[in-house]
Amino acid sequence: MKTSNILQGLSEKAGHHPISTIVIVTITAIICLSFSSSLQMVTSSETFFPEDSVVYNEFKAYQKDFGTDTVFVMVKSDDITQPFVLDYISLLENQLRGLDYVISTSSPVSNIQNSALIPGQDIALIIVQVPELENPKVIAIDMERAIDFVDRPPDVTVEASGGPMLDYQLGRTMGMSMGIMFFAAIIIMVLILYTFFRTIVGGRLLPFLPLLAVTLALIISFGLMAVLEIPISMILTGFLSVLIGLGIDYGIQVMSRYEEERSKGCSVDEAIAISVTKMGSAVGLAVITTIIGFGSMLFADIPDLENFGMAVCIGLVISFIMAVWFIPAVLKLVDKGPVKIKRHTTGLFDKSLLGLSRISIKHPVLILVIVSSVAITGAVVSPKVDTLTDFYQYFPPDLEAIEFMEEMHVLTGGTDTITLIIHSDMITSPGTLNKMLMLCDYIRSHETSVISTSSFINYPYDTTGVIDLSVEHMEGERLDDAINNIRSSIEYFAPELDITITGEPILNNYIGHSMTDGQKRMTLISFVFVYLAMILIFKSFIRALLPMIPIIVVILISGGLMWYLDIPQTTLSISTNSIILGLGVDYSIHIMHRYREERENGASSIEAIRTTIPRIGKSIVTSGLTTAGGFAAMMLSPFPLMVWFGIIAFASILMILLLTLTMLPAMLILLDTPNILNRNNTPKGLHTLPYLNENVNNYE
Repeated sequence: MKTSNILQGLSEKAGHHPISTIVIVTITAIICLSFSSSLQMVTSSETFFPEDSVVYNEFKAYQKDFGTDTVFVMVKSDDITQPFVLDYISLLENQLRGLDYVISTSSPVSNIQNSALIPGQDIALIIVQVPELENPKVIAIDMERAIDFVDRPPDVTVEASGGPMLDYQLGRTMGMSMGIMFFAAIIIMVLILYTFFRTIVGGRLLPFLPLLAVTLALIISFGLMAVLEIPISMILTGFLSVLIGLGIDYGIQVMSRYEEERSKGCSVDEAIAISVTKMGSAVGLAVITTIIGFGSMLFADIPDLENFGMAVCIGLVISFIMAVWFIPAVLKLVDKGPVKIKRHTTGLFDKSLLGLSRISIKHPVLILVIVSSVAITGAVVSPKVDTLTDFYQYFPPDLEAIEFMEEMHVLTGGTDTITLIIHSDMITSPGTLNKMLMLCDYIRSHETSVISTSSFINYPYDTTGVIDLSVEHMEGERLDDAINNIRSSIEYFAPELDITITGEPILNNYIGHSMTDGQKRMTLISFVFVYLAMILIFKSFIRALLPMIPIIVVILISGGLMWYLDIPQTTLSISTNSIILGLGVDYSIHIMHRYREERENGASSIEAIRTTIPRIGKSIVTSGLTTAGGFAAMMLSPFPLMVWFGIIAFASILMILLLTLTMLPAMLILLDTPNILNRNNTPKGLHTLPYLNENVNNYE
């Protein structure tokens, strides 16, 4: 069955049974809303690592055998050694020790010999060891209550941080971030729809019908996420604004064509049928290419990004169904009276689009030269963009736990720890112990980033030893070199020992390589599948490249923009290329679809461009602005990770819009010139682009 037949069937059912359609959608949304309450929120770093990751599983095994979660309580006063301050520290430590799950505590009062617990004259630390719980919120809340319970002397302040406190504060901030971005996206959509999307039927509220449709799609998508057990994570907080910006486009495109057909004098049923079958086909292709872009995230090898891609793909499918089924049903109910045939009037916005079309027609070569120069510049500088693997820099810098950890970082000299785990049945033998000590000295002498070393044995098992290497904070190639040097030292000096290397620097190094490899993999997959989709549409390997050229240019420019704005690559921004590929080609499809339609109606290429840009350009600009608005809402997130991604995605969408309305028409003009005729009086361009020939009708 052809796609057009399926879409026609949907439009007929929506037109014949509008109330039933609306009731079905409403009931589905209510059911899914009840499911969405079971959505879980995840704040731990494990969402960055696949389940079969050897590096992460080794780290978790180390934490299970040796590590516990730690809460640091910092007590500040002008003089921490004053008796009343020490008495307060003792009372506070006893209160914390009394919590059921606390394993141990250590403070300057209970452990006088540990000078590290008083890093300065005005600071003292209480270290609380707790087990790793699935719900750190319990520990964080109890810790805060215990701290507030003990009467605090004047001029004494107390702060708490560590894994449980950070996870708890991140959870609260993620919820706030989702709310901010959601309401910002809604406000942006309302302003854009009110400004650019006016209707001739249904009164003043009808322009907001696409927003209602995508909101219902969002509710249904949340319910499906709960059923599929897709958790809300830091990256998923941007799901709301992204889907609003993307999904609203489909409704705008369908309604724009409906408005155009009604203004020509078509009946409601005729306008619905034409808009759904004609624009539904183009929108359906746009959905497919966008799904390809976001679906490539499933190959990122980063679970958080994979979940984000899956959630957006679900939302896109639901949004498309709402555009071709729910919106026509509402139009059938609302649009009751006849509409007078309206002549197209040229407003300021239309004049701007006409101006763009004139530029494309008069200066196609100049446009291509300018765009190519900027793209080459972006390609040259984009490799200089840094890759950020320090997850703490993804979090809001003003978060209490993050500020505390930054302060601790300064107090401890800004060091990280690489841990070597030695497995041996003879771990307590003098020979093995001596070998461990000598290995510490050898590594320290051969790797300059190692500041100090310490070793101990896990006596309950007597089969495992640990060497902690205190190293400078490093990223990128420097961290690569340090890890390779440590591995080489172990292989040379102690090849007979079974040693596992773990620690947060190892995890950062692993995720850095995963990001680089994942970006290449996602970009390649997106390009290949989008290109294949274009081949199926245009029936030619060469013509299939035409709508992709502006997108490739934007990808190159966006890399240069990241370098210019000093925006690093993150676990989210690595998906930008594949998203641009999936999104950008949509606008090109709409332009080429309408251009082909005008050419088949007998217009020359110049006339086709002059008609296409003003007619389809308005809906494309509106759609592009709503998409850009969805990403712009991410700039209001407290998470730098989301802000950086929002800036680049927003700028990329605007660049795609500009190039689609200038560069693509310029290429069409150069390849389809009606003024140069062959001996059969057929434009030569039609030999270059035979899909534009009036005898070819395979687009739908």
